[in-house]
Amino acid sequence: MTNSTHFDSSHGPVNSGPGPQYIAYYQDIRASAARDRSGRDPRQAAAEELRRLKQRFVPPPGADRARRLLEDKRAVLLSARPGHGALTAAKVLLCELPQGTQRFRELVDQAEEEDTGRALDADQVGKGAALLLDLSGVSDSRYAAFMADLPGLIKVVRERGAWLATVLPREWQAGFDRMLQGLVAPLGRPDVLDVLRVHLRGCGIGPAPSQLAGEELSLLLAKATMAEVADLAEEIAAAGESAPEGAGFESWLSTALAARQPGMRDVDKHLAELQGGAQRALLLATALLHGARADTVHEAAVRLVRVTEHPEVTAPPLQHRALTARLGDIKAAVGADGRVRFDAAAYDDRVRAYFWDNYPQLRAPLGRWMRQATEFQALGTSDRLELVTRFARECLRTGPPEGLGDLAERWSRPSASKDELSMAARALGESVVHSRYGSFFRHRLYAWAQDAALPTARAHVLIGVCSEVLSRRFPDQAMVRLRHLSRHHQPGVRETAREALSRITDSDDRLYRSLLNRLRPGADARGRRDLDIFLQVADPARLMDDGEVRVLLTDHWAETLAAVPRADWERPLSAWLDRAHSRPGVGPTPLDVLGAACARHRAAFGAVYAVACAWAGTDPARARTVDALWTTSRTAPNHRPAPAAP
Repeated sequence: MTNSTHFDSSHGPVNSGPGPQYIAYYQDIRASAARDRSGRDPRQAAAEELRRLKQRFVPPPGADRARRLLEDKRAVLLSARPGHGALTAAKVLLCELPQGTQRFRELVDQAEEEDTGRALDADQVGKGAALLLDLSGVSDSRYAAFMADLPGLIKVVRERGAWLATVLPREWQAGFDRMLQGLVAPLGRPDVLDVLRVHLRGCGIGPAPSQLAGEELSLLLAKATMAEVADLAEEIAAAGESAPEGAGFESWLSTALAARQPGMRDVDKHLAELQGGAQRALLLATALLHGARADTVHEAAVRLVRVTEHPEVTAPPLQHRALTARLGDIKAAVGADGRVRFDAAAYDDRVRAYFWDNYPQLRAPLGRWMRQATEFQALGTSDRLELVTRFARECLRTGPPEGLGDLAERWSRPSASKDELSMAARALGESVVHSRYGSFFRHRLYAWAQDAALPTARAHVLIGVCSEVLSRRFPDQAMVRLRHLSRHHQPGVRETAREALSRITDSDDRLYRSLLNRLRPGADARGRRDLDIFLQVADPARLMDDGEVRVLLTDHWAETLAAVPRADWERPLSAWLDRAHSRPGVGPTPLDVLGAACARHRAAFGAVYAVACAWAGTDPARARTVDALWTTSRTAPNHRPAPAAP
């Protein structure tokens, strides 16, 4: 075996270990991790989603009592039947609070990161925070742990002027703490027609009442969950966009309803008509690759026949039936753009679900088939990622989650290709925020992040998933994992993790403060890694009026001057001087912080003063700032903080 170097791009971190070297396409990984490829800041995107949810919310019966409990008691426990929208109600109630959207956070099981047995950590409660605790999918054992910790957490919530909305599981037990019993607010089912109307209005559609009075729609809505009603509105809007000119709302509604009726019976009947394994393979491949090029679907179907060990057609190629005819048998066709789609709307969703539910013996072969996806001809990046999304959703819909996790691990092995890394990022991006199995994947990512020798390719996938997906809903968990990755033995991984930490804390002051508080800088290897993080994220323009933050900044600057070579802190120091120069004499300044740090390490001040003089040059105004730094460092108390907790 010969060693070779593969360069597909001129940028990105390089794995400099033994054997073949590969560029880690971190920007591609970031883009692949999340379905939202707009480039928006993940935290800002999360806030926009909450505002959108609030605009389309229909209060269910019991919402008024829940709102009063939250306002008066600062905590509420919501109880509702599955599908009645309790989780949405909890989010909206919290976002109705003053600055609730900006202060909104989701709490997670502490068992994802530590083995103390605790479920909740009071340190996660910030002043004025709007906290959501979703227990709707927890196991019985973890439910008991949450209930044991919840009274103490609520006490801290009240002390810190925060709010907490908890969603109870369907089979919740009433025999818990008496204080909690008084906080339970049962929720009924919202008016389903009102829910449909507000979602249609959000899509720019305003039907007349008579247009929503049909029997078929009424039968569908009678059993629909609130999520299904929202999906129906989106499907009606999609039908309107693709409808012929002049078609009205009734036509759009009819198309959307046809896609949902009669459930799986149409797939069952259709499959009975396809006796050959090759045609069934084509049906399933089309469902998984819906919208892909015809040659890609054909090759994928052939590979699916092979991986399921079904006998292949042995006739000469010219005796085979035309692909268009075979697609017609499965009610699909090749469009003008050369891409394969089913004739009926949303039929691909039902085919995938049918095969997954009725042929569990196919799941393992499908996993092996997915490993070959990078070899499918003419399969574009967006089609490949959509394939991963569809496969992941079926895996997560039924569980168990281990198979999908193992597949993501395979796609992020040291020799993984660019496409495989993107597929791993998408699979994990779908998984870490899943309502039922997200905890499993977040725990796995935590274990990976703690491994300083984690394969470089997998480390970059993990950074992308944390920064683009996990940070949107669980920013603290993303921060913790990125901080561990910043201690990786590979410099490129450390640098990328630090950049991601800077990015996710840039627009979140609470998270920025939390990161500064977690850093344990020092002269040892781990302490130096934390100092590198500090120099990456230190921002002299933020939270200077916050006494706690000023102390942290002073402590970290003092450790930096004591333990870090001058070349590594010259540029950050210049940034501090720029800020001090721009706002002299306005309350506590960056100059005060820097001067206090210098007072603790008199020996380092000579180097600081030299850098400051070079920064000032011949500018008289800047020279006055340097003089002020001299004075501040000489008058600040030479105080050293108590040792930080481990």
